[in-house]
Amino acid sequence: MAATKAVTDSPKIESPVHRSSRLSYPWKRWTSGRMSAVGPVAAAPDRISEKVVESIKNAEVTCSEDPASGECAAAWDEVEELSAAASHARDRLKDADPLEDFCKDNPETEECRTYED
Repeated sequence: MAATKAVTDSPKIESPVHRSSRLSYPWKRWTSGRMSAVGPVAAAPDRISEKVVESIKNAEVTCSEDPASGECAAAWDEVEELSAAASHARDRLKDADPLEDFCKDNPETEECRTYED
């Protein structure tokens, strides 16, 4: 009986509330039956940045009424996905070497020749 009482007297564990470092809207890591799907974005990085700004505004509006709702969590998930896509697009642009691009199209030119010892 003592072991049972100790278990029932223990404090309840609440699900954690996550806070974004940039925004003051809390949300929980659970969703309701309705979710929005986020697909890959095939746009230029500047266009992705515009979509990130739009999705942040949408998430703020969605979360203004009920910050713990599933719709709010889905809206912030969309922001996270678009932010990641924008970051990956910027990385791809940084890693692009103009000479490599040129040599893919023109492997026979003098600049693109490779010699083996």
